[in-house]
Amino acid sequence: MSTDDLTFDPAELHAVSAKGDGVASHRLAVLTAMGLWVRQDWAEALRLLERAAAQGHEPAGDDRAALAALPDLGQWLTPPRPRALMAGPAILTVPDFLPPSVCDWLMDQAREETRPALVYDPATGDGLRNDIRTNSASQIGLERMTVTMALVRERIARIAGLPVPGLEWTQVLHYGVGQTFDWHVDWLNPDEPGYAADLASRGQRIATLLVYLNDDYEGGETAFEAGGLRHRGKKGDALMWANTLPQGGVDPRTRHAGLPPTAGEKWVLSQWLRGRAPTG
Repeated sequence: MSTDDLTFDPAELHAVSAKGDGVASHRLAVLTAMGLWVRQDWAEALRLLERAAAQGHEPAGDDRAALAALPDLGQWLTPPRPRALMAGPAILTVPDFLPPSVCDWLMDQAREETRPALVYDPATGDGLRNDIRTNSASQIGLERMTVTMALVRERIARIAGLPVPGLEWTQVLHYGVGQTFDWHVDWLNPDEPGYAADLASRGQRIATLLVYLNDDYEGGETAFEAGGLRHRGKKGDALMWANTLPQGGVDPRTRHAGLPPTAGEKWVLSQWLRGRAPTG
Protein backbone atom coordinates (compact mmCIF):
# COMPACT_ATOMS: atom_id res chain seq x y z
CA MET A 1 0.00 0.00 0.00
CA SER A 2 1.31 3.47 -0.81
CA THR A 3 1.26 6.37 1.61
CA ASP A 4 -1.21 8.15 -0.68
CA ASP A 5 -3.74 5.36 -0.07
CA LEU A 6 -3.77 5.92 3.69
CA THR A 7 -5.67 8.36 5.84
CA PHE A 8 -4.43 9.72 9.15
CA ASP A 9 -7.18 7.98 11.11
CA PRO A 10 -5.47 6.04 13.95
CA ALA A 11 -8.12 3.31 14.09
CA GLU A 12 -7.75 2.58 10.38
CA LEU A 13 -3.98 2.68 10.63
CA HIS A 14 -3.97 0.20 13.55
CA ALA A 15 -6.15 -2.20 11.55
CA VAL A 16 -3.96 -2.02 8.45
CA SER A 17 -0.74 -2.14 10.49
CA ALA A 18 -1.89 -5.32 12.25
CA LYS A 19 -2.20 -6.98 8.84
CA GLY A 20 1.50 -6.47 8.23
CA ASP A 21 1.53 -3.16 6.34
CA GLY A 22 4.75 -1.27 7.06
CA VAL A 23 3.50 1.99 5.55
CA ALA A 24 0.60 2.09 8.02
CA SER A 25 2.87 1.13 10.91
CA HIS A 26 5.31 3.92 10.06
CA ARG A 27 2.59 6.54 9.74
CA LEU A 28 1.12 5.43 13.07
CA ALA A 29 4.58 5.67 14.64
CA VAL A 30 4.86 9.28 13.43
CA LEU A 31 1.42 10.24 14.77
CA THR A 32 2.27 8.66 18.13
CA ALA A 33 5.59 10.53 18.27
CA MET A 34 3.86 13.83 17.51
CA GLY A 35 0.80 13.24 19.69
CA LEU A 36 -1.54 13.85 16.76
CA TRP A 37 -5.00 12.27 17.23
CA VAL A 38 -3.43 9.85 19.72
CA ARG A 39 -1.64 10.30 23.05
CA GLN A 40 2.03 11.13 22.60
CA ASP A 41 4.08 8.11 23.66
CA TRP A 42 7.73 7.92 22.64
CA ALA A 43 8.17 4.28 23.69
CA GLU A 44 5.15 3.23 21.62
CA ALA A 45 6.32 5.33 18.67
CA LEU A 46 9.68 3.57 18.70
CA ARG A 47 7.99 0.17 18.99
CA LEU A 48 5.81 0.95 15.98
CA LEU A 49 8.85 2.15 14.06
CA GLU A 50 10.58 -1.17 14.74
CA ARG A 51 7.46 -2.96 13.51
CA ALA A 52 7.36 -0.88 10.33
CA ALA A 53 11.01 -1.61 9.60
CA ALA A 54 10.49 -5.33 10.27
CA GLN A 55 7.53 -5.25 7.87
CA GLY A 56 9.90 -4.19 5.13
CA HIS A 57 9.01 -0.50 4.80
CA GLU A 58 12.29 0.99 3.57
CA PRO A 59 11.68 4.59 4.79
CA ALA A 60 11.04 3.19 8.27
CA GLY A 61 14.38 1.41 8.12
CA ASP A 62 16.06 4.68 7.14
CA ASP A 63 14.21 6.46 9.95
CA ARG A 64 15.37 3.85 12.48
CA ALA A 65 18.97 4.10 11.23
CA ALA A 66 18.91 7.89 11.68
CA LEU A 67 17.78 7.44 15.28
CA ALA A 68 20.82 5.28 16.05
CA ALA A 69 22.96 8.43 16.26
CA LEU A 70 20.82 10.02 18.98
CA PRO A 71 21.65 9.75 22.69
CA ASP A 72 19.20 8.16 25.07
CA LEU A 73 15.75 9.73 25.07
CA GLY A 74 16.10 11.52 28.39
CA GLN A 75 19.33 13.20 27.33
CA TRP A 76 17.89 14.11 23.93
CA LEU A 77 14.84 15.75 25.48
CA THR A 78 17.06 17.82 27.82
CA PRO A 79 18.90 20.06 25.35
CA PRO A 80 21.94 22.14 26.33
CA ARG A 81 21.57 25.68 27.58
CA PRO A 82 21.80 28.40 24.90
CA ARG A 83 24.50 31.08 25.11
CA ALA A 84 23.75 34.73 24.32
CA LEU A 85 25.75 36.19 21.43
CA MET A 86 25.15 39.84 22.26
CA ALA A 87 23.42 42.27 24.55
CA GLY A 88 20.21 43.72 23.17
CA PRO A 89 17.97 41.48 21.05
CA ALA A 90 17.81 37.91 22.34
CA ILE A 91 20.11 36.11 19.87
CA LEU A 92 21.58 32.87 21.18
CA THR A 93 23.77 30.02 20.00
CA VAL A 94 23.50 26.34 20.92
CA PRO A 95 26.66 24.35 20.06
CA ASP A 96 26.23 20.72 18.95
CA PHE A 97 22.45 20.90 18.89
CA LEU A 98 22.19 18.05 16.33
CA PRO A 99 24.64 15.18 15.68
CA PRO A 100 26.48 15.40 12.33
CA SER A 101 24.86 12.18 11.10
CA VAL A 102 21.37 13.65 11.65
CA CYS A 103 22.46 16.77 9.75
CA ASP A 104 23.51 14.53 6.85
CA TRP A 105 20.21 12.67 7.03
CA LEU A 106 18.21 15.91 6.94
CA MET A 107 20.11 17.10 3.87
CA ASP A 108 19.43 13.76 2.18
CA GLN A 109 15.73 14.03 3.05
CA ALA A 110 15.55 17.49 1.50
CA ARG A 111 17.80 17.12 -1.53
CA GLU A 112 15.17 15.64 -3.84
CA GLU A 113 12.37 17.96 -2.72
CA THR A 114 13.78 21.48 -2.86
CA ARG A 115 11.73 24.17 -4.57
CA PRO A 116 12.24 27.93 -5.03
CA ALA A 117 11.71 29.53 -1.63
CA LEU A 118 8.75 31.86 -1.18
CA VAL A 119 7.97 34.93 0.92
CA TYR A 120 4.65 36.04 2.37
CA ASP A 121 2.60 38.48 0.31
CA PRO A 122 1.67 41.18 2.88
CA ALA A 123 -1.53 41.97 0.98
CA THR A 124 -2.91 38.42 0.91
CA GLY A 125 -0.74 36.29 3.21
CA ASP A 126 -0.05 33.87 0.34
CA GLY A 127 3.40 32.68 -0.64
CA LEU A 128 5.04 34.25 -3.67
CA ARG A 129 8.39 34.48 -5.45
CA ASN A 130 10.37 37.62 -4.77
CA ASP A 131 13.89 38.74 -5.69
CA ILE A 132 14.58 39.30 -1.99
CA ARG A 133 14.82 35.52 -1.63
CA THR A 134 16.71 33.50 -4.25
CA ASN A 135 17.48 30.32 -2.30
CA SER A 136 15.43 27.10 -2.34
CA ALA A 137 13.52 25.28 0.40
CA SER A 138 12.15 21.85 1.22
CA GLN A 139 9.18 21.80 3.59
CA ILE A 140 8.71 18.71 5.77
CA GLY A 141 4.96 18.53 6.30
CA LEU A 142 2.88 15.74 7.77
CA GLU A 143 3.10 13.53 4.67
CA ARG A 144 6.90 13.56 4.89
CA MET A 145 7.21 13.49 8.68
CA THR A 146 9.33 10.80 10.36
CA VAL A 147 9.95 9.78 13.96
CA THR A 148 13.44 11.27 13.73
CA MET A 149 12.02 14.59 12.54
CA ALA A 150 9.41 14.50 15.32
CA LEU A 151 12.23 14.11 17.84
CA VAL A 152 14.16 17.00 16.28
CA ARG A 153 11.04 19.18 16.53
CA GLU A 154 10.54 18.14 20.16
CA ARG A 155 14.10 19.14 20.98
CA ILE A 156 13.59 22.51 19.25
CA ALA A 157 10.40 23.19 21.20
CA ARG A 158 12.03 22.29 24.50
CA ILE A 159 15.06 24.53 24.04
CA ALA A 160 12.78 27.42 23.06
CA GLY A 161 10.31 26.74 25.89
CA LEU A 162 7.39 26.77 23.45
CA PRO A 163 4.76 24.10 22.69
CA VAL A 164 5.38 21.59 19.89
CA PRO A 165 1.92 22.26 18.36
CA GLY A 166 3.04 25.85 17.84
CA LEU A 167 5.86 24.83 15.49
CA GLU A 168 5.24 25.60 11.84
CA TRP A 169 6.28 22.87 9.42
CA THR A 170 10.05 22.55 9.42
CA GLN A 171 11.98 23.64 6.35
CA VAL A 172 15.43 22.70 5.11
CA LEU A 173 16.94 25.57 3.14
CA HIS A 174 19.58 25.36 0.42
CA TYR A 175 21.79 28.21 -0.76
CA GLY A 176 23.99 27.90 -3.84
CA VAL A 177 26.77 30.37 -4.61
CA GLY A 178 25.32 33.87 -4.77
CA GLN A 179 21.88 32.86 -3.43
CA THR A 180 20.50 34.86 -0.54
CA PHE A 181 17.57 35.73 1.65
CA ASP A 182 18.05 39.49 1.79
CA TRP A 183 17.24 41.73 4.78
CA HIS A 184 13.90 40.85 6.37
CA VAL A 185 12.14 40.04 9.64
CA ASP A 186 10.43 36.77 10.53
CA TRP A 187 7.62 38.28 12.59
CA LEU A 188 4.36 39.08 10.82
CA ASN A 189 3.48 42.76 10.73
CA PRO A 190 0.17 43.09 12.62
CA ASP A 191 -0.60 46.25 10.62
CA GLU A 192 -0.72 44.34 7.31
CA PRO A 193 -4.25 43.09 6.51
CA GLY A 194 -2.94 40.02 4.71
CA TYR A 195 -1.56 38.66 7.99
CA ALA A 196 -4.68 39.21 10.11
CA ALA A 197 -6.25 35.76 9.64
CA ASP A 198 -2.94 33.97 10.21
CA LEU A 199 -2.19 35.93 13.37
CA ALA A 200 -5.70 35.33 14.69
CA SER A 201 -5.39 31.59 14.05
CA ARG A 202 -1.82 30.89 15.14
CA GLY A 203 -0.47 33.95 16.91
CA GLN A 204 2.84 35.67 16.26
CA ARG A 205 6.11 33.97 15.34
CA ILE A 206 7.67 34.23 18.76
CA ALA A 207 11.04 32.73 17.88
CA THR A 208 13.17 31.41 15.03
CA LEU A 209 15.70 28.58 15.27
CA LEU A 210 18.27 27.63 12.62
CA VAL A 211 20.55 24.61 12.57
CA TYR A 212 23.64 24.69 10.34
CA LEU A 213 23.60 21.32 8.59
CA ASN A 214 27.00 21.67 6.95
CA ASP A 215 30.02 23.95 7.17
CA ASP A 216 32.03 23.12 4.02
CA TYR A 217 31.29 26.42 2.28
CA GLU A 218 32.61 29.98 2.28
CA GLY A 219 30.59 33.07 3.23
CA GLY A 220 26.90 32.43 3.90
CA GLU A 221 26.78 34.02 7.35
CA THR A 222 23.54 34.83 9.13
CA ALA A 223 23.70 38.62 9.50
CA PHE A 224 21.82 40.87 11.91
CA GLU A 225 21.62 44.64 11.64
CA ALA A 226 21.76 44.85 15.44
CA GLY A 227 25.38 45.30 16.41
CA GLY A 228 26.56 44.34 12.94
CA LEU A 229 26.48 40.68 14.00
CA ARG A 230 27.69 38.10 11.47
CA HIS A 231 27.37 34.51 12.62
CA ARG A 232 28.19 31.16 11.06
CA GLY A 233 27.93 28.04 13.19
CA LYS A 234 29.72 24.77 12.64
CA LYS A 235 27.85 21.67 11.48
CA GLY A 236 25.12 20.81 14.01
CA ASP A 237 25.15 24.16 15.84
CA ALA A 238 21.89 26.03 16.34
CA LEU A 239 21.16 29.75 16.27
CA MET A 240 18.01 30.98 17.97
CA TRP A 241 16.45 34.40 18.44
CA ALA A 242 13.27 35.92 19.86
CA ASN A 243 11.14 37.80 17.33
CA THR A 244 9.03 39.35 20.06
CA LEU A 245 9.71 41.42 23.16
CA PRO A 246 8.90 40.29 26.72
CA GLN A 247 5.97 42.72 26.71
CA GLY A 248 4.51 40.96 23.66
CA GLY A 249 5.24 43.34 20.79
CA VAL A 250 7.48 42.54 17.84
CA ASP A 251 11.21 43.29 18.01
CA PRO A 252 12.36 45.32 14.97
CA ARG A 253 15.98 44.73 16.01
CA THR A 254 15.74 41.17 14.65
CA ARG A 255 16.05 42.29 11.01
CA HIS A 256 18.47 39.83 9.47
CA ALA A 257 19.67 38.25 6.24
CA GLY A 258 21.01 34.95 4.98
CA LEU A 259 24.12 36.12 3.18
CA PRO A 260 25.16 34.31 -0.01
CA PRO A 261 27.84 31.60 -0.04
CA THR A 262 30.87 32.60 -2.08
CA ALA A 263 31.98 28.99 -2.57
CA GLY A 264 30.25 25.65 -1.99
CA GLU A 265 26.64 25.26 -0.92
CA LYS A 266 24.94 25.92 2.39
CA TRP A 267 22.23 23.80 4.02
CA VAL A 268 20.32 24.94 7.10
CA LEU A 269 17.24 23.76 8.99
CA SER A 270 14.81 26.61 9.60
CA GLN A 271 12.07 26.55 12.22
CA TRP A 272 9.52 29.24 13.04
CA LEU A 273 7.80 28.88 16.41
CA ARG A 274 4.42 30.21 17.48
CA GLY A 275 2.92 30.28 20.94
CA ARG A 276 0.05 27.89 20.25
CA ALA A 277 -1.50 25.48 17.79
CA PRO A 278 -3.70 26.85 14.98
CA THR A 279 -7.35 27.51 15.84
CA GLY A 280 -10.37 27.66 13.63
